[in-house]
Amino acid sequence: MSRLLTLSLISLISCFAAPAVYADGCVEGVQKPLTAKEKSFYTVFKTLRAAVPAPSAGWQYGADSHDVLAPDYDATPAYTCGPDNYFVGINVSYERPMTDAEGQQELQIMQAKPDPAKQKKVDALIAKQQAVMQQIMTAAQKQDYKAMDSLGKQNDDLSKQIQAAQEEANASNKAALDKLQFDRKATLSIGINDASGADCYGSPKPLQVPGAVAYECEAPATYSSPGNPLDPVHGSIVVVYGKSTVETADWDRKDDQGTEHKDSSVILRSRVEQGTDPKVQNLVIKIAGDDLARAQAIFKQMNLKPLAALLQH
Repeated sequence: MSRLLTLSLISLISCFAAPAVYADGCVEGVQKPLTAKEKSFYTVFKTLRAAVPAPSAGWQYGADSHDVLAPDYDATPAYTCGPDNYFVGINVSYERPMTDAEGQQELQIMQAKPDPAKQKKVDALIAKQQAVMQQIMTAAQKQDYKAMDSLGKQNDDLSKQIQAAQEEANASNKAALDKLQFDRKATLSIGINDASGADCYGSPKPLQVPGAVAYECEAPATYSSPGNPLDPVHGSIVVVYGKSTVETADWDRKDDQGTEHKDSSVILRSRVEQGTDPKVQNLVIKIAGDDLARAQAIFKQMNLKPLAALLQH
C-alpha cells in the first residue's frame, strides 16, 4: 500500500454532499447566496493563515503558495450549494532551493562517469546480449522455434543482469545525488470540517496534543520491485481536533532488494455532519517532509491554541 504523498496547493471551499467549484457553479443542487452568518463563518480562514509558520533559514514558501498567503486573500465563496459541511482549508508548500554551488555540484555528479571496473562488467554483458540477439535472428531465419525460445529466455536473463550491473555501476553517483537532493520539500495543510481525515505510515507514535488526537511517523523508502522506487523516505505529523476515530493497520513494504518488511500505520477518520448552521466541527492538520525531522521542525513552530479555540466557534 502506498501512502498518500501528494497535497495540492489549495482546497478552499467545497460542498460535502456533491463536489462543487464555486467559481464554476454547483455540480448539484441550487446556488444560494451566503447569509450574514455564513459570511462571518468564513473569516476563520484568517486564523488558519496566521497559524502557518514562516519558512526556516534557507527555506522559502513554494511559488504556488504566495496567493493564498497574501493578506488581502478572501476565502469567502460567492455562494453555497445548499446544505454542506462548510469546509475551509489552506495548503502551503515549502522548498529549499539549491545554491549556485549546490547546482554545480549536482551537475558534476550527473556528468561523472561510473566506476570503471563495474562499467566493464556492464559492457561485457551488453556484448553477450548482442551476440544472443544475433543468434535469435539466425534461428528466426531457419524457423527454429525451439532455439528461438531458448535464446529468448537467455536474452531476458541478460537484460535483468545488465539492469542490475548498471545500477551497481551508478550506485555511488546516485547516492551522492540523493544526498544532495534530500530534504528539499515540505507541505502543511490545515482544514476545518475536513471529512478526508488523515493517515500516517511507518511506525506511528502518538503525540501528546491537548484536546486532539495526534501521531508522528516516518516511512522508509519503498519499492515495487528491486530498482523500482515506489515512495521515497517520508515523514509526517497528523493532528485531529474534534470527533474522530483511530484505526491501526499492518503495512507491508519492500526495500530496494525486494525484501518484504512488516510495518504499521494509523488512519484518523474525522466525522463531519452536514447542516444549515455553519460551525467548526473538526480541524485537521497534516504536515509532511522528506523526513520526520522536517515535519517536526514545522510543527514545533505552530501555535495550536488559536486553532484549538476554533472548535468553540
